[in-house]
Amino acid sequence: MALIARALERGPFRDFRFEELLREHVRLAVPPNHPFARRRSVSLADAAQEPFVGLTREDFSDYHRYLASLFASVKNKPRVIEEHDGMTSVVSAVEAGTGVAVAVDALGYAFGNRVKLVRLTPEPKPISFGIAAPKGKLSPAAEKFWQCAKEVVSHSKSRGRKA
Repeated sequence: MALIARALERGPFRDFRFEELLREHVRLAVPPNHPFARRRSVSLADAAQEPFVGLTREDFSDYHRYLASLFASVKNKPRVIEEHDGMTSVVSAVEAGTGVAVAVDALGYAFGNRVKLVRLTPEPKPISFGIAAPKGKLSPAAEKFWQCAKEVVSHSKSRGRKA
């Protein structure tokens, strides 16, 4: 059993029981003083011209596949100039002006005004966050965990916050 993020296509998870807990919009994270920070939106083509900061290819190959699919429709592809082992480090690099990054709305809640999240156009499909397990009956402990995960997200949504 795992908590996972995935694009909305079923893909490799078709053999798993998956329940979406929430969806997040995909945004471009830029430093607060970047020219894009003053815009309401940025085209994928314009974003691709910027140096990118991302997650390590070895540990987060799905991230790089997602980046490639996100920018498949534009001629020039983003150039990842720096890789990090977690989003906290990616945010620090973006904040320092090293480059821009693809992120989700929840990043804004977690990191406040350290980076500015700008809408991409055309708007990418949201990323689905949820819980997954092999199809079939779950153990009592796994079933309890599954229910707890759903309750936490439901409680956060009812209080007007993202989980």
